[in-house]
Order: sequence, then structure tokens, then C-alpha cells
Amino acid sequence: VSVARIATLGLVLVSSVGVASEARAWCQSCTVEAPPAASCAQSCFCPVDTNPDAHFLFWDRSCMELSVMDMPGPAFTTAELDSAIDRSFARWTELDCGGGRRPGFEIRRTDDRALCDIAQYVSGEGNANTIAVVHDGWEERAGHDRAAFALTTTFFLLSTGEIVDADMELNEEHWDFATCPEEGCMDGSVDLENTLTHEAGHFFGLAHTNVDIESTMWACADAGETFKRTLAPDDIEGMCTIYGPDALPSECRFTPRGGFDPFCAEDRK
Repeated sequence: VSVARIATLGLVLVSSVGVASEARAWCQSCTVEAPPAASCAQSCFCPVDTNPDAHFLFWDRSCMELSVMDMPGPAFTTAELDSAIDRSFARWTELDCGGGRRPGFEIRRTDDRALCDIAQYVSGEGNANTIAVVHDGWEERAGHDRAAFALTTTFFLLSTGEIVDADMELNEEHWDFATCPEEGCMDGSVDLENTLTHEAGHFFGLAHTNVDIESTMWACADAGETFKRTLAPDDIEGMCTIYGPDALPSECRFTPRGGFDPFCAEDRK
């Protein structure tokens, strides 16, 4: 089984301003990496009609665990990080797709803390969907932009696009994360929940939206903003379309493929 990875830069500091549009268009991540974007408005890219190697990314399991590292920042505790993660993922899993239907996921955090702060998936061995706070060495990691608040890496089957693992990294080296009040932080801090809600969209297979500056999946953000905590109609439509009725199996298996292992591959005995 061939497994590949795509590292998706999450929110980045606003460097160019897009123009809001009345149209709404959500995008789905793809097995074929999109060309580099020159602005916050990033076009949808998955040439499924012309490229046999192109497939949309999706999960084919309804129950999953998240393993969080015990690596707090100066302005937040691990307990506050856990709570922000729970709220952020609940925005996506508990949304109403119409008639009371939800996307169908059950997400929980493991009691065991992750012990690996790098994104990796090992075929045939234990793994974990890890959330890590990175305090140093951010730019030494491949594809990690200094301006990014966070990055989510998804590992998927090349033949279908099925996601088998997803790891999230928060850039605490270059940004100061905090739990901001509802009106936002005014001291330059980056709101944990605002960032995590955006990254959770990548976790589920959503890419950056290309027109809706008000959506959670817009590529850029101001430090201190909080409005991405709340999903826009664009975000909801994307999640509910990808995970429509009967899209996920009824069987609930929390254990990752190959079993659970919190360690980096090089640290396993």
C-alpha cells in the first residue's frame, strides 16, 4: 500500500488582503499538491478529470483519537490547550447538516500523551494523530513557513485519497499563543481556538477556500482574531458534502491503523 503526505500550511499572518465575495466556494484537499499560492485567495485544485493520480482526500472511519503533547506555552496550560482542541473539533463534528444530521464523526483525546512533535506515519506500525506545540526548530522542518501559525500534515493512500493519519503542529517558536477573550487579543497573541478550528478543517480534508474571506478555511488571519472559531456557511457546506449520508462506516474503531504508538519512529525500541 502506497502512502503519501501533504503538509498544508494553516493560518498565516495576513500579508495580502483578498476581496470578500457574495459567492461561496469550499475546497477539498487533493492527493496532487497544488501550486504555491500568491495570495490569501487560494484556488481549488484537484485535477480529477485529467490526472488519474488525483483523488480528493477523505476519512473512511467514523471514530478517531487525538494524542496531544504535554508542551504548554508561556500563556496557556496543557489543560487550556486540551479544552481548545475539544471545542475546535466539536465545531466540525457537531454541526447540523440539515434535519439534525451530523457529519458522523466521534473524536476523543487519548489519555496517553503524544511523545513525538514531528509529523510522521509509519506503515505497518503504531501511529497517532498528534497535536504538538513546536517551541524551536520550526524552519528546519521541510515546508514550514515562519509566517504560519500552524501546519497540518495528512497522510493518505495514493490509490484512493483515503486519509490514514493527520498530525498538527503549532508554531509557538515565532508566535505567542493564548486563549483570547471573545473579542480577541489586542497584545499580538494568536488565539488557540481560532487556529485549531481552522486546522481541524484540514484534518477532515478541507483545503483553503478561494473566495470567502469570512470563512474558517480562509488561508490568512490577523494575530488575535477569533471569528474563525465559528464556521461559516461555506465551511458547513464543505463538511456536509464530503461527509454526506452514509459516507462513513457505522463501525467505530478508535485505534489508529497499526495500533497506537505515541513515540517517534526513531525513538521506538
